[in-house]
Amino acid sequence: MKAGRVTALAALTASSLLLVACNAGPTNPEVPDLGNAEPEASPASTSPAGQVIDVASEVSDMEAAGDILGLRSGGTLNLGTLDAFGSGDTTEVTVPEACADLTASADTFVLACGDEVLLVDAASGDIDTRSVADTDAAPAASAVLTSSGELVVGSADDDRVVVFADGQEQDSITVAGMTTQLLAVPVDGADDAVVRTNHENTTIQDVHWRDGKQGGTLRVGLGIGQAAAGEDGIVLASDNRGGQLAVYTADSVVRLHQTVPVAGSPWAVAWDPERDVAWVTTTADNRLRAFDLSTGVPEEVGAVDTVADARSILVLADGTLVVAAATGEGLQVITDPEI
Repeated sequence: MKAGRVTALAALTASSLLLVACNAGPTNPEVPDLGNAEPEASPASTSPAGQVIDVASEVSDMEAAGDILGLRSGGTLNLGTLDAFGSGDTTEVTVPEACADLTASADTFVLACGDEVLLVDAASGDIDTRSVADTDAAPAASAVLTSSGELVVGSADDDRVVVFADGQEQDSITVAGMTTQLLAVPVDGADDAVVRTNHENTTIQDVHWRDGKQGGTLRVGLGIGQAAAGEDGIVLASDNRGGQLAVYTADSVVRLHQTVPVAGSPWAVAWDPERDVAWVTTTADNRLRAFDLSTGVPEEVGAVDTVADARSILVLADGTLVVAAATGEGLQVITDPEI
């Protein structure tokens, strides 16, 4: 993480609570119902930047475990490097279509599937199935592996997040409602922070999983789209219905630091440590926008054209941007974006 951004975010910490109060959400009773955001459908793409690989499927979710990508499409999880996807030499893993959120650790893909959680070895595609049927985590909506190996699972129906270690339940933590998405957020010199979102009421909350306690809950604008972890406690979230990007830190407690307007139905987000920018896809205009966070006000510093319905984005370790189309246009690879 670069020093300029660290200084800027640290300087904003004292004012974070004020920002939270100012951006916590609307108080006007005439504002439409909050939450349950959906990305706007895209027009046909015209000139996507970089290379587009035909993957012959509609990608509902995409994650990376090291240099291995995992692309979810219905009842299939396709695994492989970018070169493997380019040549068609990927590993196809059959998974239940009812599975929900896909996450990844350094070497494992994690799928929450109701009464069970699937741990998929990124290299081999072998599946280790963990039952959560008799726990507060069922039905599982999202699950993450921390860097220290704990499995943290959020329920789709209940106000619970459950922590498992060595295959055994360690704790069941009451949280502020059902969970849509869980993130394991790396923090320098400390355990991962765990953050959960709820798309129905458009909130974000940290979970103090080592202590068995829930953290504070903050409103994410009018309708959260996707959230993604960055380095050293950074969490990005798109406010799709409110048309903005929100920047949080979760190294001790979750705090809102910055917001910036983003036109065009913002959806997928990713932190880029190579260029020190936040990326946001906007589905209404097929754009991928970069924001510099090193000052008190995020600044858009570049944008490139994308495939239609770009609802997933990754930044690989070498700085390569990978964008996946949800409606079958393919996998877009951008190695040198102009920013």
